[in-house]
Amino acid sequence: MTASEPRSAEQQRLRRDIGWNLAPVVLLGAVGLGMNLLIGGWWGSAALGAFNLVTISWFSFAMLGACGVQYAALRAVAEAPDDRDRVAAVVAGALIPNVVLAAAMTALYLVLRPVFGALQGDAVAEGMRWAAPGLFCFSINKVLLCVVNGLRRMRAFAIYTSVRYLLIAGGLVFARSAELDAAQLPVIWTFAEGGLLLVLICELLATVKLARGAGWLAWTKRHLDFGLRGVTATLAFEINSKLDVWMLGVAVSNTQVGIYSLAAAIYEGAMQLAVVVQNNINPVMAQKLTISDGAGVEALVRRTRRWFVPILAGAALLGAALYPVLLPWLVGDPSYAGGAWSFAIMMLGMALASPYLPFNQLLLMAARPGWHTAYVLGVVAVNLAGNVVLIPLLSLEGAALASASALVASALLLKVLVRLRVRLTI
Repeated sequence: MTASEPRSAEQQRLRRDIGWNLAPVVLLGAVGLGMNLLIGGWWGSAALGAFNLVTISWFSFAMLGACGVQYAALRAVAEAPDDRDRVAAVVAGALIPNVVLAAAMTALYLVLRPVFGALQGDAVAEGMRWAAPGLFCFSINKVLLCVVNGLRRMRAFAIYTSVRYLLIAGGLVFARSAELDAAQLPVIWTFAEGGLLLVLICELLATVKLARGAGWLAWTKRHLDFGLRGVTATLAFEINSKLDVWMLGVAVSNTQVGIYSLAAAIYEGAMQLAVVVQNNINPVMAQKLTISDGAGVEALVRRTRRWFVPILAGAALLGAALYPVLLPWLVGDPSYAGGAWSFAIMMLGMALASPYLPFNQLLLMAARPGWHTAYVLGVVAVNLAGNVVLIPLLSLEGAALASASALVASALLLKVLVRLRVRLTI
């Protein structure tokens, strides 16, 4: 066997795994866009705005419920996926604190409902109540999916991700058939994440022998140390992705939030192309960095970038051109054309940042959670400052410009920090 053969086999496996995980992206696009279109069409733009405001806080509290333990588990499993006793201890050491933290964050989420209601309206407070059980499940699902990812069971990962989106679609159908009020729509998240948790428990029991996890307590301490150093980044990253919508929710009407949030939802759907690649290369990078194969990581980045950048940049620019034509027609409401410029600005930012988007967890895979936190907080600072300054001046377009600027800044900052702290050039 020549030296190039193992590399060729790795490339083939990576291409195959990415191919499998592109299918859920298509499903996400259909379900995510369809959900926003149907909520906007069936319940109105104000209901869509309230639903998305509930979703922002729901995602953020779920991040706290996982507490960064999911990335600690992913990295630890990926280091030695064939050592089943070690994997069992790693997983048990992650799940035990995860369940406790998920319960605590769900309780806090419910306690803070009146605060969110005072800021964003009674519909948001009511929606939080319906979404709360799903928050508990979502926090645990994050860890379980990262275990699947760390084991590089990428076909299974693709299937489970697809199941999540199908359950979201099923939740929407249930909400419509049951004639739920607009404020009750966040029960969709409880329906989806509760169903997915049952599926992932079956996956866990089939692939990880938890009874063989001797030494799990030591792993719990390591996971919490890693997670606590990185959870601020995890939470900040989630807040950053929704910061524009949340700040618009304070500054403008729910109707305007609904128009913008549809554009933002499609933008986030396009970003999932980068997430798919990231999910597939994270365990590969973790393995290479564990054995100090920096040259291998740099080569992986170059190979990935050659095909990824033209695909994502081309899709972003095409989407920006089609948005004002297709979206009002799909929704059946011409007012949604008001989000066209915002969408175009966000797509331009994505195209400019595309060379670095799949690698934004490289610092985590290099066991630098503290520096990853600094990286994400820097990006959030740019986004926050941009929204504070630009929303009063440009309204929806100001929020989009702030988000696009933060995305470009994230690419530049990642390049600098990886060179300084990991000694790699990407």
